Amino acid sequence: MERRCMGCMETYDEQYEICPYCGYVHGTPPKEAYHITPGSLLAGRYIIGRVLGFGGFGITYIGYDQVLQNKVAIKEYMPGEFSTRMPNQQMVTVYSGDRAEQFREGMLKIIDEARRLAQFQDEPNIVHIYDCFEANNTAYIVMEYLDGESVKELLARQGRIPLDQALDIVLKVISAMKKVHEIGIIHRDIAPDNIYILKDGNVKILDFGAARYATTKHSKSLSVIIKPGYAPEEQYRSRGDQGPWTDVYALAATFYKMITGVTPEDAMERSVKDQLKKPSKLGISIPKGMETAIMNGLNVRIEDRTQSMEEFEKELLAAEVKEKVARQRKADVGKIPMWAKITAAVGVLAVAVLAVVVMTFNFMPKLEEYVLPEGKTMVPNMVNQDLETAEQMGNEKQITVIADTMKYSAVIPAGNVTSQSVPTGTVVDVLSEVRLEISRGKEKVAVPMVLGMSLEEATAALEEAELTVETREVDNENFAPGSVVSQSIEGNTTAVKGDSILLEIAKDNGLGDASILVEVPQLAGMNYTEAQELLKQNYLYLYPSYEYSDTVAADVIISQETAAGEQLPQKSNIRVTVSMGREKVQVPGVEFMEAQAARDTLEAAGLTVETREEYSGTVEVGKVISQSVAADEMAEKGTLVTLTISRGPAPVRQETPARTQAPANRPAATQPAPTQAPTQPQPAPTEPPTTQAPTQPATQAPTQPATTQAPNSKDDLIGRQLEGIGAQ
Repeated sequence: MERRCMGCMETYDEQYEICPYCGYVHGTPPKEAYHITPGSLLAGRYIIGRVLGFGGFGITYIGYDQVLQNKVAIKEYMPGEFSTRMPNQQMVTVYSGDRAEQFREGMLKIIDEARRLAQFQDEPNIVHIYDCFEANNTAYIVMEYLDGESVKELLARQGRIPLDQALDIVLKVISAMKKVHEIGIIHRDIAPDNIYILKDGNVKILDFGAARYATTKHSKSLSVIIKPGYAPEEQYRSRGDQGPWTDVYALAATFYKMITGVTPEDAMERSVKDQLKKPSKLGISIPKGMETAIMNGLNVRIEDRTQSMEEFEKELLAAEVKEKVARQRKADVGKIPMWAKITAAVGVLAVAVLAVVVMTFNFMPKLEEYVLPEGKTMVPNMVNQDLETAEQMGNEKQITVIADTMKYSAVIPAGNVTSQSVPTGTVVDVLSEVRLEISRGKEKVAVPMVLGMSLEEATAALEEAELTVETREVDNENFAPGSVVSQSIEGNTTAVKGDSILLEIAKDNGLGDASILVEVPQLAGMNYTEAQELLKQNYLYLYPSYEYSDTVAADVIISQETAAGEQLPQKSNIRVTVSMGREKVQVPGVEFMEAQAARDTLEAAGLTVETREEYSGTVEVGKVISQSVAADEMAEKGTLVTLTISRGPAPVRQETPARTQAPANRPAATQPAPTQAPTQPQPAPTEPPTTQAPTQPATQAPTQPATTQAPNSKDDLIGRQLEGIGAQ
């Protein structure tokens, strides 16, 4: 008898306890008590083996697919901050409260990302995803098993990687990441340990960081997701603008590490004082243009950095590359404010406050915010965000977001942004307009009704509708042998273009005798199923075609080709026309179209239209915000579709300050002047007005600088108080 090794999934004679291929000892317990025991079966299909790796967010096992009979890697989502597992059990225990919500959010994120990555089966440089499912109260991703070593392991052996080999690795990663970025996925964790070199020399990028991003969005454990040296500064901020440039930084840092053997200084440290040396300064022979490309990708500030993988690739291969000189920035946190330098006249207070500032600087570092020129802002990455989120992002950046058009997308979910008119990272004027193209989801087609048709005729009809066909035979006495008994997607509905429809085909049951003649009954006006039952008694079958009818109910036979009373041999087919009821049409999508054009489109399809109006900050005046019947649905002709038309942004209501009414017992002549604050004490009529002058600066000064120095309002307040002390 043979035994399958839980260390490498090879088989060997069970009389041996040690695998001759990998040295794994049979019966070895899992590395940690919360790991699944080797030999366990997952989803009735996958054998779980030894742990290949684990960290704060999950566990990766070697596995064996009993259906496809090949090795796989199985990643289990299990963030230690939110979940655990009892020894010798498979079920995951999720902690209660907010952590349960965060666990679920991360799990849904990783499932969604895995499904989107699964489309890259033809991309040689992305690890292939075979399966993704929920089980044991968590999620699993089944992917190809990689035989080779990571760049990290290669560096541990060699110290450095020759420039030509390193460039080849980087270009292959760029090739993969360009395609991934197109659908709005950011890796967020490119580093030497996540780039794998197979034994055949191919390169794979793995371990995308969606789960890390999702599970730490509200978490305090940022340290577990940051790889110092490879993570750019925006990853240290909970609201940092992450995009393709984030991955560019990480890949440039990885390239730097490969050719120099030196890990770049942490981005946070570089943001204070950048001492990163060029590779040539470390004795590395490298073309000037390539070195500049690496350093451009490693710029700390987003706006100074290479923005995309396409640009990074172009610069790496160019003979001459313009250096992106990092501009000086001002910090809004962590700096020593001017008031801390006040002279010894206020020594005690100044020292106390200075101590607080220095302690904040040393022990609670916050990333400096980018300071753009006044009136300027940076366009965020809104691709693959829903419209509401994109609008919020635009508001935060003081950008006008306009939902401009819709189009079908095979990869971007319906309602999410497929593209934006201004590239991410572009510096624009405040209130600039960015137009968005929104996904309508996957294109849908009308599914024809093929029940009762021959397999050949049904296949032709479905393929003409751009659907694919699968079949299986079943026993059914009501349908003619070789005809369609059922279709997995009901006719007269819609399906995603290219979807597969399973047709069940009736087997030949051998019943009936073609030498025997039988009389054809009256079928017109009968329900289709009732007619089948009637004909079955004489081994006759219906052979339908379908058409719409305003007068005959659905599934009722309109007419028959062979008249009632005629004789036919048993096993014969009788052609009939079957009603599908009132005619249905596939509803056109008209969101973001001009109101009149939308009306014309819907009416041309046989639908009736009414409109209503509402305010919208994202849809232009006179254009369609939404339609009451969703695009691509099947609806009866004449169905009423209500269009919601944009009135543009809601008007901003100007609030008029309440007027303070003078007390009834005070004569009007003695009321204070309109410019005097109502909360100030009322002076006696005999006091000269000059006696109020000294009190004016103390009450009004704090209100003036507030609009210009909001980032350090506490510092400003204490500073003004100190200045007041000095003035006295």
